Amino acid sequence: MRGKRNEHGTILVVASLGMMALIGMAALTVDVGRLVIAAQVAQDMADAAALGAGPELPDHSLAQSVALDLVAANNKCVGGFPATCSPDSGDITFWDANETIPDFGLLGNYAWGVRVTAHVPVAYIFARVVGLEGATSSRSCTVVRMPVGGGPICPMWINYETDYLYGQQQNLLMADGPHYENIPGSFGWLAPPSGDKNTFSDLLRGYQVPAETVAANYVSVDDVVTVRTGVAVGQWRKALETAPDGLARLERATWEPWAGDTFEHFRKRNPRIMIVPMVEYLGGTGNNAEFLIHAFGAFWLESVDSHGQPKSITGRFIQYNMPGAGGDPLSSETGLWTVKMVK
Repeated sequence: MRGKRNEHGTILVVASLGMMALIGMAALTVDVGRLVIAAQVAQDMADAAALGAGPELPDHSLAQSVALDLVAANNKCVGGFPATCSPDSGDITFWDANETIPDFGLLGNYAWGVRVTAHVPVAYIFARVVGLEGATSSRSCTVVRMPVGGGPICPMWINYETDYLYGQQQNLLMADGPHYENIPGSFGWLAPPSGDKNTFSDLLRGYQVPAETVAANYVSVDDVVTVRTGVAVGQWRKALETAPDGLARLERATWEPWAGDTFEHFRKRNPRIMIVPMVEYLGGTGNNAEFLIHAFGAFWLESVDSHGQPKSITGRFIQYNMPGAGGDPLSSETGLWTVKMVK
């Protein structure tokens, strides 16, 4: 009988130890799981804040304000795992032009970087029994705002010597006035880079252009393009001002979600936004005239006068971050920028 009691006692001890081990493993799993979730929340917060701050570079103050606002806004949506981000503790770091970002490289004259670090504290639930109160998950994200060297265009042009005077009105219609000195004729329009003249109106209107057409008419800095003469007023009016189908740029700009957009505050794909090459006249006449692309101008289309004399297409330079575009941190200013996550 004594042997059986000892055996039962041994089983009880082993069972108790096993139960404690299982509880410990469960506790470890719960607390480690919370740390993993916190790490993902911290990374999401850092990513959102850095990507939001990037377009505001090189304005450090505005970029920092946007980053902190995004962290605060996201905290309202993430129950149980609030994040912190303190500029005073070095959680927001900036790199200016011609500086080097560690593990990335040198920035050129027109590239800037920002890194945002978010911290998410986690209070342990079960590990407290062994004296561990909690831990903090910290994650960072670094983005660079850099020039874009190419993209699809509206088939019109502006002289490359025109300064980027953001907010100053420009007349984009070089075919009707004003004319540039030493540039003969009335070259107001570029031929579609693909050579397909039938795509001229589609590119100018910029509405539901097939991906293959966009790819075929992609141009880059240092490309040489030719002109298209004989463009009738009705062609560009229907693309930009009014059209029987209601799909001209200024008509679509009245649609939601763009109806309330302004020059100062606009959504990325507003129909008013036009990407126009800034070019140098190389020579030639008629359809053989050639222009060299030096840069690009992103314009906010203000108005179109297709009846007056001279006729006009009025726009203003904007600072435009091109969605999904590739960039080069060492290239010259092109008038277009992209914001890329680099670390």
